[in-house]
Amino acid sequence: MKKFLGIGIGIIGLLIGAVLVVPAFVDLGIFKRTYLPIIEEAIRRRVDVGEVRLSLIPTPSIRLSNLRVSDSPAFSDNTFFATQQLQLRLKLWPLLLGRFEVTEFVLEKPVINLLKKPDGTFNYADLADKEIPLAKKSASKKKKTPSKPQETPTLPFVVPSRMRIKDGQLNLETKGQKPVVINGIDLFVRDFTSDEPFPYRASFSYPGLKTVALEGWLSYQEEQATLKLKKNHLKVENLLLPVEGNVSHLSTAPLVNLSLSSDSLDAKAIFQVLSVFGLAPRDTEISGPMGLDITLSGPSSRMVTQVRGQFKGVRVDGKRALKGNLNGEVFVKLPLGGTSASRRLQGDGKLVAKDGELTNVDLIKKVQRVTGLIGLSKEQSREVTTFKTLETDFIVGEGVAEFKRIYMVNPEMEVHGNGTMTLEHAALNMGIETALSPQVTGRTGKGKTMAFFKDSQGRIVVPLKITGPVENPAVNLDVEKLAQKGMTQSMEKSVGSFFKQLFRGR
Repeated sequence: MKKFLGIGIGIIGLLIGAVLVVPAFVDLGIFKRTYLPIIEEAIRRRVDVGEVRLSLIPTPSIRLSNLRVSDSPAFSDNTFFATQQLQLRLKLWPLLLGRFEVTEFVLEKPVINLLKKPDGTFNYADLADKEIPLAKKSASKKKKTPSKPQETPTLPFVVPSRMRIKDGQLNLETKGQKPVVINGIDLFVRDFTSDEPFPYRASFSYPGLKTVALEGWLSYQEEQATLKLKKNHLKVENLLLPVEGNVSHLSTAPLVNLSLSSDSLDAKAIFQVLSVFGLAPRDTEISGPMGLDITLSGPSSRMVTQVRGQFKGVRVDGKRALKGNLNGEVFVKLPLGGTSASRRLQGDGKLVAKDGELTNVDLIKKVQRVTGLIGLSKEQSREVTTFKTLETDFIVGEGVAEFKRIYMVNPEMEVHGNGTMTLEHAALNMGIETALSPQVTGRTGKGKTMAFFKDSQGRIVVPLKITGPVENPAVNLDVEKLAQKGMTQSMEKSVGSFFKQLFRGR
């Protein structure tokens, strides 16, 4: 009796082992011959698959290796989609009955190549009106009806509620522009349904940044081909921003309408991200509270990014230009296009910096050099210009920042001026008037030259021209301003000797 029991247990064990192990070595060639042509006919694209195998451990699944989907005839040289492995995790009982009810859809190392035409349409636009005939979920029985012509065969699949992408890559190429490559794409979707919002999480890597992650809830309206975002959050570096909006017309030329907004953010995280894209200097330390509003809107071919930043006592510590406590507001917009970002950037702003210094120039020392002035203050011994207040109003466009108004005050001078700065190579072209304080002016003595430089308030005003790179600009007397005031050549030559007498003995 024990012998027969042992044999029975052994047979059962062999059967179980066969059920668990054998499917992994069975090539489901019938799957390729029967169902892949249905997919190819539906999408009008060639589909190639390496192997198709069935496995029952750890969960029932069909694995398709080296899957490739060709592009449309308009992009015949391009592979639209490729993946190292596609896994369809299945329900066991329906599988035994010959149906493939997929519980989870998993892509490993997929690569998607998106090509965009100048009119904004993508190489997937031809898929808009194509539908892969999938099996429908079971419905209630209906009365028998007269026989109808044979219908198109359908795939025995039910759309899964869970989807996952592991280590994907997206290549976006627009004619006339540098290709964009996004690596390390991970996507997880659960409780997927076309009727209700469903949760998801997506992340990817971008050069110069830590992992960028977006998560929240999505809903899809098939009629308008619209994807809606609700209660979403974008995390970049240490920056966390809520995201709302939608992307419509996904099947043709996508129309974007997204907004990101927060009233309380750390400026350090924001400028770390901007520096990666070349929109902020890398050698400037910035920290403190600020508000940020970002909108992305318009068709994919002409999308515009708009940014409004509110500085609320932000501390700026720049080695090249400025240190101080910053307040004010800046608005910029960046249209999508083929030229450099600095050329496309547009906007305006009003900023006020308090208790800081210009780290790239010592105006006192420059005045001394161009006029022969001995010196004004021991505090200005470094190549900096300290200030109590620095204000500016500016506009940005065509790769240039135009400073409509510049106003600066420190204990020894008051500065008024305007000018421009090129964005791409950061070069200055400014004209300023440095008015020496009454205390300094009171020690200058008398003379015709001194009287010539005095304004209506009795202060000595020296017009200067600032040109060249931001890191080390050249500062000279503004000859044009001097000529406008009626200075003759002989008077110009005497300027140096006049200022040499200023503060002699200090």
